[in-house]
Amino acid sequence: MRAIGRIFAALIGFILAVIAAAVFMLAASVGLGPTNPADASWFWGQFGVGAAFTASYLGAMALAPWAVLILVTEVFRLRSSLVYILAGGLLGLLPALGLAPMMRPLDGEPRQIAILIASGFIGGFVYWLVAGRMAGVDGVFLTKPPTPKDEP
Repeated sequence: MRAIGRIFAALIGFILAVIAAAVFMLAASVGLGPTNPADASWFWGQFGVGAAFTASYLGAMALAPWAVLILVTEVFRLRSSLVYILAGGLLGLLPALGLAPMMRPLDGEPRQIAILIASGFIGGFVYWLVAGRMAGVDGVFLTKPPTPKDEP
């Protein structure tokens, strides 16, 4: 039963991590407020729609590598925030190296590369906050069931 709970925790953690990374990426790219105060409602509407599309795009790109990471960290009970933050940063670095499947390589655009890496760090940290701190399914993969001790 705990394994099913861990699957749901990983799924919710992944979704929230992708949303956090997308919002950060969009905020770092366009800013957090309109340049003209009269356009505030239009800006926030566009920001929300843009964040939803960005999150769906990031989720599609990161699903397979992040699923492998989730499986490895659950099996080996890796609960360190550093593992998730560095893995998120590595996923953010993949487009800069030309290894992202749905994205053109970012040839020497340091601001965009920094935004992608930082959003990966944020996504990894959010995943760790939601699901990574409790990684490892007790009693399913690596542990033996407790044996009752003989009483004297």
